[in-house]
Amino acid sequence: MKKVLLSFLILFSCGSTVKESGSPRLIKASSPNQPYWILKKKATDDNYYFVGISKKNKNLQEARKSAIDDAVSRLLEFIGFRVTTKFESKKEYNDIEEGTVFRENIIQSIEGKASASVATEIEDVYYEEYTDGYVFYVMIKSPVKWVENERKRLKQLVLSQREESTRLLNEAKKFYEAGEVVKAIDNALSAFEISERAEENSDIYLDSKDFISQVLSSLRISLNNNPSFVYREGGSDDIEIVVKTTKNYKPVKGLLVAYECNDSGALITAKKGFQTDENGVLNFNIEKVSLNNEIEINFYFSLKRFEKVNKIDEEFYNDIKKYSDLLKLKLKLKVTDKFKAIPSAVVLIDVENEKNRFFPKFQEEVTGKLANKGFQVKAIDISKIFKENDSSDSLRDKILKFVAKDYKELKNLILIYRNHNYLGELGKDIKFTEYDLGASEIKIYEIQTSISIINIATKETERGYKFSVKGQGLNKPQAIDMADKNFLDKLDEFFN
Repeated sequence: MKKVLLSFLILFSCGSTVKESGSPRLIKASSPNQPYWILKKKATDDNYYFVGISKKNKNLQEARKSAIDDAVSRLLEFIGFRVTTKFESKKEYNDIEEGTVFRENIIQSIEGKASASVATEIEDVYYEEYTDGYVFYVMIKSPVKWVENERKRLKQLVLSQREESTRLLNEAKKFYEAGEVVKAIDNALSAFEISERAEENSDIYLDSKDFISQVLSSLRISLNNNPSFVYREGGSDDIEIVVKTTKNYKPVKGLLVAYECNDSGALITAKKGFQTDENGVLNFNIEKVSLNNEIEINFYFSLKRFEKVNKIDEEFYNDIKKYSDLLKLKLKLKVTDKFKAIPSAVVLIDVENEKNRFFPKFQEEVTGKLANKGFQVKAIDISKIFKENDSSDSLRDKILKFVAKDYKELKNLILIYRNHNYLGELGKDIKFTEYDLGASEIKIYEIQTSISIINIATKETERGYKFSVKGQGLNKPQAIDMADKNFLDKLDEFFN
């Protein structure tokens, strides 16, 4: 006898038949005539009989496997397993005497109807060989007593699964009404997984899918602040996102959020993990970047919670992915130097003949130059500070106090001192030993500049710069205008 051990794993899949051109010819058959049981079902009081037919296959053993799978599928359909399932079988063969007997372990992992073992026999086999492959027929039998007992067991199991999935779905709806969105999703997913196991519970299965879609479509991911910059030195503006549901506009607690970034070298961290807190909030920071101009980050609800769905219903999983894509929060951040991104006050003081002077119009022009270079700046009018008689504080300290009090949104002070110096006429006041220019009538004007970037809170100077420019003209006003132009050009070049 030949004993065959088969394990049948029921999977979601569908086979396809390959059609060959031409008219195939019968070469030979395993017996002169087709057995009667191919067309007329056999029946006895002790056994149920099932016939399986293979798809045409060029390999005889594969054709045999296909026929056995088909016969067992008919047995399982008869017992009560889902009609739409398909088999993948694993076999171990042992040759013993004459005939063929096999024991099969039927495992229904997808429908979750547990497992059972039964001794069945291959009652008869028949095959035909054609020019394009083999067609195999097999008849198996299974004890009536076992089949009926299995039917009763499955009926009770399906009923208990229905009760459990119904309870979970009802709880999910209550959670959703109460604003407990994540609990609602988790319960609905459990109901989805359990109800999917039996065709008899397909109504709950479909209701669970609809409810999950409803909950996911109600999610909204938005910014809770206005981040603009990521810094070349490391770090970024705080990124605070909030997740709410349109069901009642309550925050969504405990939702796992993921992100994707166009900068593969970026390091993005979450301050308190990647799940939203009780206020539906998540805080992110970008520790480093490799791009120089701009990065893009998309935040979306994580698909990790739905991995089982992909194994059960790939089409539904793709729908969930579409929701996730549709609800993405898209954020663009400019890559810049940190000191440029910090909101700063700009104060420009001109020093002539040891006297401080303030020219608001020119300060505005300088502020515009800095803004064009990426600075977040605001020109500050300090006219009233010049009118104060109190001299207990230095001008620097007076300006810092004034900005700290009246411009709390500004964190740095860009303090620019320009010392003016008229050098005189070239050739007359400015002479060269190598040659005599005579009376050139060309006037020379110099501006020596110092720039300090000061932290308003600590009053510490964090950066300092110095440079000098000259201007020339046929008269002093022309020379001053040229020096101012050169100053602006130098400023433009300095912070390029």
